[in-house]
Amino acid sequence: MNGKVRAGLILAVATFAFLGMASAQSGTDSSKKANGDASVSSPLPPVKYFPKKEVEATFNHERDSETLYDSDYGSKSYKVKASRRIKVMAAETHSVWTDVIYVTRGSATLVTGGKLAGKDETPATFPDGTPYLETKMAERIEGGESRRVSVGDVVVVPAGTPHWFTEIEGPFWFFNVKTR
Repeated sequence: MNGKVRAGLILAVATFAFLGMASAQSGTDSSKKANGDASVSSPLPPVKYFPKKEVEATFNHERDSETLYDSDYGSKSYKVKASRRIKVMAAETHSVWTDVIYVTRGSATLVTGGKLAGKDETPATFPDGTPYLETKMAERIEGGESRRVSVGDVVVVPAGTPHWFTEIEGPFWFFNVKTR
């Protein structure tokens, strides 16, 4: 594993751990005593490990989903995805999720801000039939800011911000930690 990929994995794991801790600390902690003493605590969720083979299989779409991990406690406050783009796809905006993106392979132009424009491309449901409610998609963005992103770059796209990858040189791989 080369140094850039190793650094990327370390950053992704650190981000994942930080988001998990922040999420656990942000809600009401029922384990605290009435007087505010935090010495009594709930058990922590288990550490999750994803070997290189599983991560690469996810990037290569050899699995059913890009999601490596979807938190299973509290409000399902974050998920970790190994995402890949080989062509330009729809622009999107999420009403709830903030995307923390770490590029591990290839490059693309990331357009952020502006507004969704053109044909509405939002699916009615996920493949499992669950309604597709949180994300809106369209064929492009009007306005916004364009920036080239490549290996090692980290971008935080706040909830409600339109975003779109164009001019893809790849395959373009990125970890996407989605957090509420």
